[in-house]
Amino acid sequence: MQIQAKSSPDPVASFHMADAHMRWALQSAEEVVGQKGLKIVLRDANLSQFAENYPPNDLNFTSGVTFGDYANLSAELYNFFGRAGKSMTIRIGRLAVERSVEQQASVFGLNALVAASKLLPMGAQVKAALSVMQSGLIKISKQKGDQRVLKLEDRGDKIAYIDEGCSACAGKTADSHICGIFNGSIAQALLWLTGKTFDVQEVECRAMGAPACVWEINKEPIG
Repeated sequence: MQIQAKSSPDPVASFHMADAHMRWALQSAEEVVGQKGLKIVLRDANLSQFAENYPPNDLNFTSGVTFGDYANLSAELYNFFGRAGKSMTIRIGRLAVERSVEQQASVFGLNALVAASKLLPMGAQVKAALSVMQSGLIKISKQKGDQRVLKLEDRGDKIAYIDEGCSACAGKTADSHICGIFNGSIAQALLWLTGKTFDVQEVECRAMGAPACVWEINKEPIG
């Protein structure tokens, strides 16, 4: 897999990342690769300032983290893991969501969603969960004036989660999909919200020249 910086500036790379989102990713990466391994990843990603110095655990923006920083972290995790990069970044995405649920529940309205969606068909539960996730992310970004474009599309037996400004590949080009961290994030969020396991696959990636990163989620669980 070849991951490189784009030859021209990507406006998405300058979007602001909430402190806690970067913190959860770093904590999860440390759990997977170990403290020494993460130091190597951070060094090679030009993010050594975060070695043993994670951003605060809140949804503010005091650390100045950008989507470009997050994409650098994601890219170096792929480099670190090699062939296992996708599966390992998926694991990191899942762990990050486990850390995030309590704090983001009120911002995203997750507790109310869980209670209200139990009577809905499973496909409707999935769509409602993804919609609330996107609304929460848009709300957070608006605090810093960043206009994220997130939407859903019904594709029959699947729902497409569309992100025109994906932080996992901001400013990057690649010869393969490189946003595995969000495969894991989406899958773990749906598991928490519905109690079911869903197949989540990235089918388009901005790093490969697509206008948006797109994940397809089966409406019916696989477990």
